[in-house]
Amino acid sequence: MKLSRKQKETTAKLIDWWDCQDLLHEGQAQQLKESTELKSINWKKVAEYLMGLAVVSIIVAFFTLVADKWILEIFERLFEISDLAILLLLLFLTFFFYLAGWRIHRHPRRYNLSLETLLLLGSLSFGGALNYFGSILHLNGFPEIFLILVFAFHAFAISHIYKSIIFSAIGWLGIMLWLALESSRQGDWDGSWMGMNIAFRFVFFSLIPLITGMLFKKSGAFASFSKISEQTGWLFFWISLWGLALFGNHDTLSSWEAVPAASLLPWGMAMGIISTGFWVAGRKRNNSQWKWMGGVTLIVNAYTQFFLFLWDPLHPALFFAILGVSFWMLGSRAEKIKR
Repeated sequence: MKLSRKQKETTAKLIDWWDCQDLLHEGQAQQLKESTELKSINWKKVAEYLMGLAVVSIIVAFFTLVADKWILEIFERLFEISDLAILLLLLFLTFFFYLAGWRIHRHPRRYNLSLETLLLLGSLSFGGALNYFGSILHLNGFPEIFLILVFAFHAFAISHIYKSIIFSAIGWLGIMLWLALESSRQGDWDGSWMGMNIAFRFVFFSLIPLITGMLFKKSGAFASFSKISEQTGWLFFWISLWGLALFGNHDTLSSWEAVPAASLLPWGMAMGIISTGFWVAGRKRNNSQWKWMGGVTLIVNAYTQFFLFLWDPLHPALFFAILGVSFWMLGSRAEKIKR
């Protein structure tokens, strides 16, 4: 049993008193004392708090400085610097942060939080450098959007070099963003690409990280990468299905508002069938992940249809009464499962 120093001293005195009163068997007092230990400080949590305070302090210092007129004048002069000079500065900062990260990479367990912070600062600098690079060359269209893909693959490289799961996720998010923007560009930014809105597109785009994760799952060197890839794919897949259940294949908000809720029912039914399929398959194969995904998305889909069909016709009091009862039933069920 872990106790604070004061609690340990009080407990020891209480055990001694019990022993003096012959309330314990021979040797039991020593056993009770040995069963207690001092609580150790969670230095990881302390480090997180200190890093957070450091960021807050820097932000406060920044806003305090810019309040002075002479500091404002300095910032005005900095903004007059050419884009090329800012690009070089950002590249230097990128090199500096990544080099500092590499120096402490030899002690990842001791300085894991510091390493991730330096890598994030380096990636921000590199992203800014790519932005200014595109501005200097006046890139637009495909070359401009392609810079996002460059940043994504840079994140994958950082993830592999420094064994950082966070940057694997950043890389996949970059690829998903590039796919969304590039497909929209090819569709002349009108919301539709090959007859599909953004939600419909991502049902297929999500298969890229999903299949990649499955292919690398058996590879020991890329085990952690495969896991985050597969999780990213599932996340986008289910969010895309939910978007279809809610908005259908409409590419504008005005066209969605003009149609009755009944026209969206087939999309909701499709999500319900897929969710049920995963839940049933998860039970048969004893796959907790499939059961969890199928069950959660079934509930989300049910509430989505509830809002779509009953928001307008029902009186607000009745609507929220039904909603409250449903939440109570789910809570009761969850409570039983926990027990």
